[in-house]
Amino acid sequence: MDAVPSLLQLCIQKLAQSLINYGPKKVRFRRLTELPRQALEPLLELLVTKNALNDNVLPHALTRQTQRLYLEGQSHLRRCVLNTIGRSCPELRMLDVRGCQQVDNRIVRDVLQYCEHLETLRLDSCTKISDSAFAPALWKPPLAGFLGLCELSVGKCAQITAEGLMGYIIKGAPLLRRLDLAYCRLAITDEVASELVFTLGLEALDLSFCTQITDAPFQAWPATVLRELRVSNTQITDSAVERIARRAPQLEVFDAGCVSRLTDHGIKALTEHCRQLKCLCVCYTQISDAAFQSIATCQHLEQLNASWCLHATSRSIEALVLGSQMPLRELVLDHVGAMNLDLGERFSLLPPPASPGWEAFTMKTSGASSSSPTLPPWVSGILPPDLSSFSLPPSVETHDLPAPPLLLLTSGELSPERQSLDSVSRPPCHSWEAHTLTSPLKQLASTYSSTLQQLRLDGMRDVVDAPALEAVASSCASLQQLALMLPPSRDADGALEASLHNVGLSCSQLVMLHIDASVRTHRPTVDSLALPAFPKLRSLTLTCSAKSGGLGDAELEHLLTGRTGLESLDLRNCEGLSEGLFPRWCNRGERHDEAELVQRLDQALISSLHFGGTTPASAQPPLQSDRLRNSRRRRHPRCPPAMALRSLTSFSLGGATALSDRSADALAELLHDSQTVVLRGSLLLTEESLRSFRKCCRFLKLVSIVLRDRTLYWTSTTKTVKKRHHRLKSTLWGTSGSSGTESN
Repeated sequence: MDAVPSLLQLCIQKLAQSLINYGPKKVRFRRLTELPRQALEPLLELLVTKNALNDNVLPHALTRQTQRLYLEGQSHLRRCVLNTIGRSCPELRMLDVRGCQQVDNRIVRDVLQYCEHLETLRLDSCTKISDSAFAPALWKPPLAGFLGLCELSVGKCAQITAEGLMGYIIKGAPLLRRLDLAYCRLAITDEVASELVFTLGLEALDLSFCTQITDAPFQAWPATVLRELRVSNTQITDSAVERIARRAPQLEVFDAGCVSRLTDHGIKALTEHCRQLKCLCVCYTQISDAAFQSIATCQHLEQLNASWCLHATSRSIEALVLGSQMPLRELVLDHVGAMNLDLGERFSLLPPPASPGWEAFTMKTSGASSSSPTLPPWVSGILPPDLSSFSLPPSVETHDLPAPPLLLLTSGELSPERQSLDSVSRPPCHSWEAHTLTSPLKQLASTYSSTLQQLRLDGMRDVVDAPALEAVASSCASLQQLALMLPPSRDADGALEASLHNVGLSCSQLVMLHIDASVRTHRPTVDSLALPAFPKLRSLTLTCSAKSGGLGDAELEHLLTGRTGLESLDLRNCEGLSEGLFPRWCNRGERHDEAELVQRLDQALISSLHFGGTTPASAQPPLQSDRLRNSRRRRHPRCPPAMALRSLTSFSLGGATALSDRSADALAELLHDSQTVVLRGSLLLTEESLRSFRKCCRFLKLVSIVLRDRTLYWTSTTKTVKKRHHRLKSTLWGTSGSSGTESN
């Protein structure tokens, strides 16, 4: 049950709403300095979350009592206002200006100079920062803020070099324990990485996307006190992971995502030596089902992300079921073994490695996955020599076929049948049908029912069925995030959707839901997602079936009715939406549009009759359409789906081919408070739609419109509209466009 908000929280929310809607008309900015710190800091965080903080409010919120200042993503604030942070907030302990590209060396140096109690400084994506930001000026004392600094984050600050890192930051901050250097390719070499890992006493280190790091820094060094290490998208191998595991036995967080040469051997060494492991990320690696058997032995593991591990299969879930001693809270297995070809009822093989969008592209171009019993020519390259001539077994009657043994793992050695399957470099995703007596998802829900809060199985086929969803509904009451791919229609009519509806009624804490219904009729799925199911939903992603005509008007209205708390909405394959849907939600009819057009034409003709002269603006009567629009907004209440769109901060729509500039203008009026808007596949849209979103969305950060041959986008950071022409042959439309990028 949610906690009841306190009186202070209600007052802060009301004050923030008044600042956003009315500004100085109802709130005196100078009175903000009189607020206590316990109210002023949450007020600023709430304004930043809504992207509503401006230069008029921030100077009055910088007081001597301020200890925490959260300004992430506020790229619209002027530099002259940010220059006053150091002098105005001498008691500052935490400063977060991530994504503020206007932050320069002077701002950072002033904060380090005057804030003597500074403990946390986050400067990610502040691209103007260089080494001189951390160097004391010749005529000023040393930077006092370094003395108590415990956490520093300078990810994507590409101008910082190895000399500035080791000479200014490391030497000036003796208490530094957490350091984030993601994307700092100039500063991180093998020599620098070895010192950071083993000799400086750091507890948390992030070297993600420092692609020049190899196995060399981890070869001949003593033990380290690291508890968190992130080395995603580097060039390390199993050898480096094994050395890290031996020298950091107290490691709790390890992130090796996108490390293409990480295999089962590295995971086995990691789980054997790091017994305190709590968070593990191995997405986009070469691990197989054997690695999940090792992971299941971690007794303290709480978070696991193994998405897009194409060598693994659905049996990985069965391996995790054996690790019932793990307090697993978050499990992400999106698209594990997703690239498998269906070769019949009993066997299937994985296609060669490809990009994450390969499967979506093949489904769009071919219409369905291949089911031919003959193997493609590339299969012989990934199979052992003795299996290169693999073919489907001959047809055998069911009563003549002996029942195969269960392949569920047991303690001790693997069964001979399992060893024979594991000997294949890419094991089949499905076993004999008799093997699936109990759904892996059902076993998983029963095993981790008391701890599981996040479960993401998007892209894993043949895992979800009605009994499994019933097990989730009855067992996982604390589930907060769920992502599933619904299988093709093979259950009884409505059985799967009824079970999904029960999940929405029983798992009342669900706030994020991702449903992929692209391979089955999506209309029953839409009915199962409607209220009263999933009452606290804040983020919804729904992929509909293009073969069924895509999401339609009535289905979208049914889906959104009553969901006034929705914050993020992503709809895909919406070919069924009509051009007049959003204008109708704004109470705009075709007659109104025609009357407005006629009125403007009459006004233009009247102006042209003055023989070059123009009628003064004061003498021109207001357009009747403007009067109708103002009266409509005051008198006519909006429909329930339109009220749901008003609460969105992020909106994405794909495949709505019927939308025009008129529809986009009405949609922009509905998305009044949205910060991110993405439209894909709406061929009739032009730059006029982009202008509509910039005009109507008052807190807009990003708008992107993907067309057939180009992409129109605008960001609040650059303040310019850019046109990016598609260089290669479009994977969505099958046409080519000219290369180049324009901005105006």
